[in-house]
Amino acid sequence: MTNREKYLVGIIILLIGALLFSLNRPIREEEKEPSIVIEEKETGSIKVAVHIGGAVRNPGLYYLSADSRVADAIQAAGGSTPDADLDAINLAAKVTDGLKILVPSKMKGAVNPLITETDQVEPSNGKKININTASAKELEELPGIGPVLAEKIVSYREANGPFKSIDELKKVSGIGEKRFEAIKDLIVVE
Repeated sequence: MTNREKYLVGIIILLIGALLFSLNRPIREEEKEPSIVIEEKETGSIKVAVHIGGAVRNPGLYYLSADSRVADAIQAAGGSTPDADLDAINLAAKVTDGLKILVPSKMKGAVNPLITETDQVEPSNGKKININTASAKELEELPGIGPVLAEKIVSYREANGPFKSIDELKKVSGIGEKRFEAIKDLIVVE
């Protein structure tokens, strides 16, 4: 092979290499860009409706990003009031569409929010309260049942159907053994 032929073969190999390199490079960039754009559109556009009330400055209905937390919802409602009991709720829980968040107030003068057996009193009308038909307001007549817990009982009943026995009330978040013992003689399932 002469020097001229070697020179031509070298130039041809260089041109083929440069051509292959330039063809592969734009294809890879084009493949990466659309996936990034799609991800941004998906996460940025999904909103959930959250109803927030209780001890917040501006209670109401808010539309938040789907990856928001309860703390974000409270912030959207103007923040909590000074008497809000933020330790009673999970601030890190994710919000879901249609969620109602009720921020409780601290109980003034209460040392221990648990009810002891000596706290038993009769409901104001003297009759036992049917936990399958009672409104949240009626449930508040029970010792140790405030607005937040009464709402949890009603929500549990709506989600799971009527209570089959009074013992099933212990499945409601916030009803422990002591609280149940304090109200068991004041409630009925009919």
